[in-house]
Amino acid sequence: MRVLGIDPGSVKMGYGCIDVFGDALTYVEAGVLEASAKAPKYERLVELGCDLEALIDELRPDQVGIEAGFVKGQMGALMSGAARGVAAYIAGRRGLPVREYAPATVKKAATGHGAAEKDQVAALVAKQLGMHGVPDLDAGDALAVAICRARDLGPRMPTTPRRAKTT
Repeated sequence: MRVLGIDPGSVKMGYGCIDVFGDALTYVEAGVLEASAKAPKYERLVELGCDLEALIDELRPDQVGIEAGFVKGQMGALMSGAARGVAAYIAGRRGLPVREYAPATVKKAATGHGAAEKDQVAALVAKQLGMHGVPDLDAGDALAVAICRARDLGPRMPTTPRRAKTT
């Protein structure tokens, strides 16, 4: 089974993809979709949505997890919610099951500690997945969301494991 984790933002949207075979988690790909910070807010959301749609078509996940971010300030909360809505809508349009997780739940699932800092999350996720380097902080958060989603689903054995994408 392939799981895509998303750390939504209105300028940067982290993504992390893993394959799950029983209890084994395998790194597939992670990165950051980025919109022009100077573009009007709704144009940024459209740009991120289009990029996410293409990414989902490329990676073909079976499940999607989205982090329900904590944001200070009313406008930040509104834009963060809009970015989560775009991500959920795009995944839902593709017929994918979507689950949202609180940041503390994501951090605890990935690191064992619900108050871990972003750099700790990225480092521990990289170690768990056997990565050769530490991912960008937004990509690290997204990989943590994917791990959280995989653990929430419990051990499920697909008929055949997928091969990791080589880069």
